[in-house]
Amino acid sequence: MTDSPRPALPRRPLPPTPRPSLWPRPGQRDLTQAVTGHPGPATAIRAREWDLILTSRSIPHAIRRQGSGYRLFVPRRRAEEALAELAGYAAERQAVVLPDPEAELVRPQVWPTVLAVMGLVTAAWGFLLGERLFFGRRVAWKALGAGDSAAMLAGQWYRAVTALSLHADPAHLLGNAVSGALFLALLCRETGVGLGFALALAAGAGGNVLKVLIQGPGMHFLGASTAVFGALGALGGVRLASRWPPLTFRRSAPAGAALMLLAMLGAGGEEGGPVDLAGHLFGFLAGAALGLAAGFWLAGRDRPGPAAQMLWGALALGLAVAAWAAAI
Repeated sequence: MTDSPRPALPRRPLPPTPRPSLWPRPGQRDLTQAVTGHPGPATAIRAREWDLILTSRSIPHAIRRQGSGYRLFVPRRRAEEALAELAGYAAERQAVVLPDPEAELVRPQVWPTVLAVMGLVTAAWGFLLGERLFFGRRVAWKALGAGDSAAMLAGQWYRAVTALSLHADPAHLLGNAVSGALFLALLCRETGVGLGFALALAAGAGGNVLKVLIQGPGMHFLGASTAVFGALGALGGVRLASRWPPLTFRRSAPAGAALMLLAMLGAGGEEGGPVDLAGHLFGFLAGAALGLAAGFWLAGRDRPGPAAQMLWGALALGLAVAAWAAAI
């Protein structure tokens, strides 16, 4: 019995021989580890930087892919020059602090200060309701300081300021105090407390003056709503001007929102009368103009510090006190 031939075993494929690397070529030097400080390949961003720097200095080089990264090769005769250029760029970049375009501006919390100041202002408004004893004399505050276009055209322009601190009743006073605190907190977050209150007072007085000049005699008005809408207009103006240019839909959104609030909140006339839309509109326009000016002024410098904020607040308080002194 003859032995049958044994079946031939399948031949195992030989492992593929690695392809010879063509880099570094003769005369080339791998500078990746010398630049990055670690043996692995560099990221695409670093490789792109190297390419731009060495190209701008007319230094021949090659960027080669290795796995998920890149390596830098430079002729040996130019290697030291390339290392010096890359080191100089790194040192210069570390010396310059670049702003983060995605970082949000950190603003200090101002609402506690605004609420405290508005509490004092509201107390003063409450003192001026009705007739009060003042240095032993009963004073009719509304007769002295309420808005009267005929008296203002005759020279009593202080009424443009004094009318802002007079209200028809406690409900009217409370509404203006609450809305004023809200808009002033938003405005002062952009400008600071002192400058924000000064802008609101100036916008309210300016709105009353514009209303009298345009509409003429025969009008009587009181209330801080003109200053409240002035603060709203100033907020839109400051936000619109603080990031100029360019003017985009996103950057003009605060002004559009302010106009919408003007239309929505234009309710509640003084002394139960019709809504003082003219006062609201002119206060808003005056505030927008002042806010634009303040925004352009603040755009090129830091926000005023505590001393400057106290000065602006003192100016606003001095204007109110001087107006009432003239009335009394």
